[in-house]
Amino acid sequence: MTLDLFFVQGHSARAILAQLAADLGVTAHLVAERVTTMEIFPVSVWTVRLDADAAALDAAHAWFGRRGVHRLAPAA
Repeated sequence: MTLDLFFVQGHSARAILAQLAADLGVTAHLVAERVTTMEIFPVSVWTVRLDADAAALDAAHAWFGRRGVHRLAPAA
């Protein structure tokens, strides 16, 4: 599964993805990274590919939500 995640502080992304691996066994591979502006604030957008079994990937959605990690909607 590939997701675009955004972080207000770019350095927090590595720590959050490491915690995801520790908690759920989900491996995150960085595909791309960019900085953009949301409203007036710069944010880091990381495109990551998550590797794990289906149950762990399903659990990752709730895991991100509990930690306030936001996903960008896929392009239409």
